[in-house]
Amino acid sequence: MTEPIFSSDVFRREDESADERFYDFPRFVTHIDKAAIEAVTELYREFFRANGAILDLMSSWVSHLPETVDYSCVTGLGMNAEELAANPRLTERVVQSLNDEPKLPFGEAEFDGAAICVSVQYLIEPVEVFREIARVLKHDASLVVAFSNRCFPTKAVYA
Repeated sequence: MTEPIFSSDVFRREDESADERFYDFPRFVTHIDKAAIEAVTELYREFFRANGAILDLMSSWVSHLPETVDYSCVTGLGMNAEELAANPRLTERVVQSLNDEPKLPFGEAEFDGAAICVSVQYLIEPVEVFREIARVLKHDASLVVAFSNRCFPTKAVYA
């Protein structure tokens, strides 16, 4: 039996209540400033090929994908249906809490790229989620994870 990679409390949070309650109402806010948005958009331009199938994990009402690039599909998986419905870049929408169900409802090697934009700090089982991302991405696909110094502190993991 292998030792755990992390201590048992590193992915705990101050607020351990159900995430569905926290995300029950839409939060139409921008979590990063204009310069950060531009930087994220440039990363996506660099790592996500045009006409590819993109998976936007922990998605919201905005994806920060370059407006001048077309993708074959952009699938958003997030916690709030209203936010996902307001995102014009999404061609498919899935409401799912990765903390309740880290298994992704997609086939193997289905996507050409995946993004987690300023939300990875909320995952209580990130290793399982990253294994799932590896499963649904094509062999040469990129995963872009963007971090920020802004968050909902009571829902962010202690790590």
